[in-house]
Amino acid sequence: MAFPIIDISGIDRPECQHRIAQEVTEACKQWGFLLIKGHPIPPRDIEEMFSLGKEFFSLPDDQKDPYPITSKSIGYVGSFKDRGKDDKMSMWFGGVPGALDENKAALHPFWHTRTEKVEAFKHKCHQLVIQLLECFAIAMGLSDRHYFAAAHQEDAGNGNSLRMLMYPARTEKPPAAEVGTRMATHTDSGSVTLLFQQAAGLEVLSPGGGEEWVKAPCIKDCILVNLGDALSFWSGTQLKATLHRVTFDGLPYDQERQSMAYFGAANPDTVLQPILPGRTMAKYYSNGLELEPGITVGELNRMIMRNIYGAAFQTPKDVPHLGATTTVLAPV
Repeated sequence: MAFPIIDISGIDRPECQHRIAQEVTEACKQWGFLLIKGHPIPPRDIEEMFSLGKEFFSLPDDQKDPYPITSKSIGYVGSFKDRGKDDKMSMWFGGVPGALDENKAALHPFWHTRTEKVEAFKHKCHQLVIQLLECFAIAMGLSDRHYFAAAHQEDAGNGNSLRMLMYPARTEKPPAAEVGTRMATHTDSGSVTLLFQQAAGLEVLSPGGGEEWVKAPCIKDCILVNLGDALSFWSGTQLKATLHRVTFDGLPYDQERQSMAYFGAANPDTVLQPILPGRTMAKYYSNGLELEPGITVGELNRMIMRNIYGAAFQTPKDVPHLGATTTVLAPV
């Protein structure tokens, strides 16, 4: 089964949208991953973000470490600093539009004059995520094509996150006792992830069953798209969230890889009620944590982030609860 590569260049044209929606959705039902070409994000914007990331990651660790990730998903995480001790560096840009300027104390000074560029790039990513969410609703036959998209307001809750990543090249492999891998096996927790790559290395669990891992292709001017647990659970598992990883076998210690991930998530108060047309749904687990109908997107995200990064995401309650101001999106 070939890895899906889909041209979405007509996604704004009514005469093309239904076909593209069917192709994209079928790929997400089978793989949970696909490469898209013909997307609307200009290559020069992507290259600019990669250039900024490269310059930042090249700074000494003792200059970056004083700005660790915060509960607002803004800040830096160095190699071996997450709970899995993975060998990668991350720079997180979370929040609604304007949040970066409001939280400059959490940002290394390198970014203080560059927040406008980061915000503009995040906005273009968000627009693409909305187009893909509309595709899913169309292909699934929902009465409202904005069913998923309406819950993904850019200026609501904690907004969405852009994560710049650098897998550094080293002269020797770190001792096994001190490091996990490049990126631990996991599924994403949100709705839609856009992954921009400069080199291959990500491995995806094959839809054929078993333990076969497939290296996701890296093709110039294409974006790798995958779905997260919130959307998979919400769709009643009609859409798939697939395990993926980066290993030292797939990306050796002496090779560098730079990527960027934009995590499109529904607004935090969105209550996830799975769409189950005439069927029941088995128990659903997200990275070892069981999800139950009625959990909010915000609760799910906190559970996952707390499991990975620890203290910065601690909250008074560790169990899901439904608040009076939640937005319930029930099956249609």
